[in-house]
Amino acid sequence: MSNLRILVIITLAVVAGGLAWSHFVKTMFHRHTPPAVEYLPAAPVPDFALTDSRGLPLTRADLLGKVWVANLMFTSCGEACPKLSATMSQLDRALGPRSDVRLVSITITPEFDQPAVLREYAERFHASEKWLFLTGARETITKLANDGFWISAGSPGTVTHSEKLVLVDREGKVRGFFDGNRPESVPQLVEAIDGLTQSK
Repeated sequence: MSNLRILVIITLAVVAGGLAWSHFVKTMFHRHTPPAVEYLPAAPVPDFALTDSRGLPLTRADLLGKVWVANLMFTSCGEACPKLSATMSQLDRALGPRSDVRLVSITITPEFDQPAVLREYAERFHASEKWLFLTGARETITKLANDGFWISAGSPGTVTHSEKLVLVDREGKVRGFFDGNRPESVPQLVEAIDGLTQSK
């Protein structure tokens, strides 16, 4: 076999091996971008008791009969939370004055985010009366996030949390998740909220 033929065979083998390895890497390690909207079969949010920015108690029962959108945040967050709150603020304005809808932002650092702190944060984002800011026992918030909303509130000693917006229907059942970092989530949520409030 000539040296030229051997060289051609080796070159082809190297190219084929490289293509095979590239395909393997893409298959095994590529992570798809999560969808902007995720709908799922209705699942009930468990009972909870928290405190709003006025210092008043708020429970699951207080939200029955209303469609609501929940998210996790904390007031000292420097990057992710302001973006999420900006999206919630856009949604607040897009919905206009409505008595059948609530927006619910829940802190994951309740030790610091007492009602007065939450009131100041709400004013920063020009929150309307339908946008509630809640605090309470860390254990209650973690259980609500993990078991009720199916999202992460982080682990003790951390301040990481999900950036999803959770849509809950009038019966207190989770109906879908929306990406809090995507501007298109606002019109999608408005449409979904309208669908739930108009359904019988």
